[in-house]
Amino acid sequence: MQSLKITLVVAGLAAALAWALKPDRPSQPTTIPLINVQEIGELASLRINYSDVIEFNERLTQDIPWTQWELRFGGTKVLLVAKGECLIGTNLQLAKYHTTSEKERTATLKLPLPRVISARLNHDAKNNGSYFYTVDSKGVSALIPGNDNQTKAMNRALQKGQSAIESSCLRAEYSLAARKSAEAVLTATYVATGWKVNFIWQ
Repeated sequence: MQSLKITLVVAGLAAALAWALKPDRPSQPTTIPLINVQEIGELASLRINYSDVIEFNERLTQDIPWTQWELRFGGTKVLLVAKGECLIGTNLQLAKYHTTSEKERTATLKLPLPRVISARLNHDAKNNGSYFYTVDSKGVSALIPGNDNQTKAMNRALQKGQSAIESSCLRAEYSLAARKSAEAVLTATYVATGWKVNFIWQ
Protein backbone atom coordinates (compact mmCIF):
# COMPACT_ATOMS: atom_id res chain seq x y z
CA MET A 1 0.00 0.00 0.00
CA GLN A 2 1.88 2.95 -1.32
CA SER A 3 1.88 6.30 0.42
CA LEU A 4 3.31 9.52 -1.00
CA LYS A 5 3.58 12.93 0.62
CA ILE A 6 4.39 15.90 -1.58
CA THR A 7 6.20 19.01 -0.41
CA LEU A 8 6.42 22.09 -2.61
CA VAL A 9 9.68 23.98 -2.26
CA VAL A 10 8.54 27.52 -3.00
CA ALA A 11 8.56 30.20 -0.30
CA GLY A 12 12.18 30.00 0.78
CA LEU A 13 13.51 29.70 -2.76
CA ALA A 14 11.42 32.61 -3.99
CA ALA A 15 12.68 34.85 -1.21
CA ALA A 16 16.30 33.84 -1.79
CA LEU A 17 16.11 34.30 -5.55
CA ALA A 18 14.33 37.64 -5.28
CA TRP A 19 17.04 38.88 -2.94
CA ALA A 20 19.81 37.63 -5.25
CA LEU A 21 18.28 39.49 -8.19
CA LYS A 22 17.36 42.64 -6.27
CA PRO A 23 18.92 45.68 -7.98
CA ASP A 24 21.55 47.64 -6.07
CA ARG A 25 19.93 50.94 -7.08
CA PRO A 26 16.28 51.96 -6.88
CA SER A 27 16.05 52.18 -10.69
CA GLN A 28 14.80 49.05 -12.41
CA PRO A 29 17.13 47.15 -14.76
CA THR A 30 16.55 47.51 -18.50
CA THR A 31 17.65 43.94 -19.23
CA ILE A 32 16.27 40.65 -17.94
CA PRO A 33 18.41 38.74 -15.44
CA LEU A 34 18.76 35.50 -17.42
CA ILE A 35 22.38 34.95 -16.40
CA ASN A 36 21.41 35.14 -12.74
CA VAL A 37 18.66 32.59 -13.30
CA GLN A 38 21.02 30.21 -15.12
CA GLU A 39 23.56 30.46 -12.31
CA ILE A 40 21.01 28.97 -9.92
CA GLY A 41 21.60 25.65 -11.68
CA GLU A 42 19.21 22.91 -10.58
CA LEU A 43 16.00 24.25 -9.04
CA ALA A 44 14.53 21.53 -6.79
CA SER A 45 10.86 22.44 -6.54
CA LEU A 46 9.17 19.24 -5.35
CA ARG A 47 10.01 16.74 -2.60
CA ILE A 48 8.07 13.47 -2.40
CA ASN A 49 8.12 11.37 0.77
CA TYR A 50 7.60 7.76 -0.28
CA SER A 51 6.47 4.68 1.63
CA ASP A 52 5.30 1.27 0.48
CA VAL A 53 5.13 -2.36 1.61
CA ILE A 54 6.99 -4.71 -0.72
CA GLU A 55 6.82 -8.50 -0.57
CA PHE A 56 9.72 -10.62 -1.77
CA ASN A 57 10.46 -14.37 -1.80
CA GLU A 58 13.94 -15.85 -1.95
CA ARG A 59 13.80 -19.57 -2.77
CA LEU A 60 16.28 -22.04 -1.30
CA THR A 61 17.07 -24.69 -3.92
CA GLN A 62 19.63 -27.30 -4.84
CA ASP A 63 20.47 -28.21 -8.44
CA ILE A 64 20.19 -31.90 -9.39
CA PRO A 65 23.46 -32.89 -11.12
CA TRP A 66 23.35 -33.62 -14.86
CA THR A 67 19.74 -32.46 -15.14
CA GLN A 68 17.84 -29.24 -15.70
CA TRP A 69 15.89 -29.77 -12.48
CA GLU A 70 16.31 -28.47 -8.98
CA LEU A 71 15.06 -29.40 -5.55
CA ARG A 72 13.29 -26.74 -3.50
CA PHE A 73 14.00 -26.91 0.21
CA GLY A 74 12.07 -23.83 1.23
CA GLY A 75 12.90 -20.16 1.24
CA THR A 76 12.62 -16.83 2.92
CA LYS A 77 9.63 -14.55 2.55
CA VAL A 78 10.15 -10.96 3.63
CA LEU A 79 8.05 -7.84 3.83
CA LEU A 80 9.95 -4.60 3.29
CA VAL A 81 8.39 -1.44 4.72
CA ALA A 82 10.12 0.83 2.23
CA LYS A 83 10.62 4.50 3.06
CA GLY A 84 12.46 7.16 1.16
CA GLU A 85 12.19 10.39 -0.78
CA CYS A 86 12.82 11.87 -4.17
CA LEU A 87 13.47 15.37 -5.44
CA ILE A 88 12.16 16.71 -8.73
CA GLY A 89 13.57 19.86 -10.25
CA THR A 90 14.39 21.92 -13.33
CA ASN A 91 17.80 22.58 -14.83
CA LEU A 92 17.80 26.38 -15.14
CA GLN A 93 21.16 26.34 -16.92
CA LEU A 94 19.17 25.36 -20.02
CA ALA A 95 16.72 28.28 -19.67
CA LYS A 96 16.33 30.49 -22.74
CA TYR A 97 14.11 33.37 -23.75
CA HIS A 98 11.50 32.76 -26.43
CA THR A 99 10.34 36.38 -26.61
CA THR A 100 11.08 39.59 -24.71
CA SER A 101 9.66 43.11 -24.69
CA GLU A 102 11.67 45.76 -22.85
CA LYS A 103 8.93 48.31 -23.52
CA GLU A 104 6.24 46.21 -21.80
CA ARG A 105 8.78 44.53 -19.50
CA THR A 106 7.46 41.08 -20.31
CA ALA A 107 9.20 37.89 -21.36
CA THR A 108 8.49 34.28 -22.22
CA LEU A 109 10.97 31.85 -20.74
CA LYS A 110 11.63 28.41 -22.26
CA LEU A 111 12.44 25.74 -19.70
CA PRO A 112 13.25 22.01 -19.87
CA LEU A 113 10.68 19.71 -18.31
CA PRO A 114 11.33 18.81 -14.65
CA ARG A 115 13.28 15.64 -13.99
CA VAL A 116 14.07 13.43 -11.04
CA ILE A 117 17.18 14.84 -9.36
CA SER A 118 17.44 12.08 -6.78
CA ALA A 119 15.39 9.10 -5.65
CA ARG A 120 16.59 6.92 -2.79
CA LEU A 121 15.41 4.60 -0.08
CA ASN A 122 16.31 5.37 3.51
CA HIS A 123 18.12 2.24 4.74
CA ASP A 124 18.50 3.50 8.31
CA ALA A 125 15.69 1.81 10.25
CA LYS A 126 16.66 3.72 13.40
CA ASN A 127 16.16 7.04 11.63
CA ASN A 128 12.59 6.53 10.36
CA GLY A 129 13.91 4.45 7.49
CA SER A 130 13.04 1.14 5.85
CA TYR A 131 12.71 -2.06 7.87
CA PHE A 132 11.91 -5.74 7.37
CA TYR A 133 9.53 -8.41 8.58
CA THR A 134 9.79 -12.14 7.95
CA VAL A 135 6.70 -14.18 7.13
CA ASP A 136 6.41 -17.86 8.08
CA SER A 137 3.84 -20.35 9.34
CA LYS A 138 3.85 -18.64 12.74
CA GLY A 139 2.98 -15.23 11.30
CA VAL A 140 4.90 -12.00 10.88
CA SER A 141 7.89 -10.99 13.00
CA ALA A 142 10.82 -8.59 12.83
CA LEU A 143 13.61 -9.89 10.62
CA ILE A 144 17.22 -9.99 11.75
CA PRO A 145 19.36 -11.64 9.06
CA GLY A 146 20.71 -14.96 10.29
CA ASN A 147 21.74 -16.75 7.11
CA ASP A 148 22.79 -16.10 3.52
CA ASN A 149 19.31 -16.74 2.15
CA GLN A 150 17.78 -14.08 4.41
CA THR A 151 20.51 -11.60 3.49
CA LYS A 152 19.91 -12.23 -0.22
CA ALA A 153 16.16 -11.77 0.25
CA MET A 154 16.69 -8.46 2.04
CA ASN A 155 19.15 -7.15 -0.55
CA ARG A 156 16.88 -8.06 -3.46
CA ALA A 157 13.87 -6.54 -1.71
CA LEU A 158 15.84 -3.32 -1.32
CA GLN A 159 16.69 -3.39 -5.02
CA LYS A 160 13.01 -3.86 -5.82
CA GLY A 161 12.15 -0.99 -3.48
CA GLN A 162 14.69 1.32 -5.15
CA SER A 163 13.21 0.56 -8.57
CA ALA A 164 9.72 1.20 -7.20
CA ILE A 165 10.55 4.64 -5.80
CA GLU A 166 12.26 5.66 -9.05
CA SER A 167 9.17 4.65 -11.04
CA SER A 168 6.80 6.40 -8.65
CA CYS A 169 8.64 9.69 -8.97
CA LEU A 170 8.19 9.73 -12.75
CA ARG A 171 4.41 10.07 -12.58
CA ALA A 172 2.91 12.85 -14.70
CA GLU A 173 1.13 14.57 -11.81
CA TYR A 174 4.44 15.09 -10.01
CA SER A 175 5.99 16.68 -13.08
CA LEU A 176 3.01 19.04 -13.27
CA ALA A 177 3.30 19.94 -9.57
CA ALA A 178 7.05 20.56 -9.97
CA ARG A 179 6.38 22.88 -12.92
CA LYS A 180 3.81 24.91 -10.99
CA SER A 181 6.18 25.18 -8.03
CA ALA A 182 9.07 26.31 -10.25
CA GLU A 183 6.82 28.87 -11.97
CA ALA A 184 5.83 30.31 -8.59
CA VAL A 185 9.49 30.71 -7.61
CA LEU A 186 10.56 32.27 -10.91
CA THR A 187 7.52 34.54 -11.15
CA ALA A 188 8.33 36.01 -7.73
CA THR A 189 11.94 36.45 -8.86
CA TYR A 190 11.01 38.41 -11.97
CA VAL A 191 8.38 40.51 -10.20
CA ALA A 192 11.14 41.63 -7.81
CA THR A 193 13.05 43.02 -10.82
CA GLY A 194 10.00 44.68 -12.40
CA TRP A 195 9.34 42.12 -15.11
CA LYS A 196 6.43 39.80 -15.90
CA VAL A 197 7.24 36.36 -17.21
CA ASN A 198 5.40 33.53 -18.97
CA PHE A 199 6.68 29.99 -19.40
CA ILE A 200 7.05 27.41 -22.15
CA TRP A 201 7.98 23.89 -21.03
CA GLN A 202 9.62 21.59 -23.52
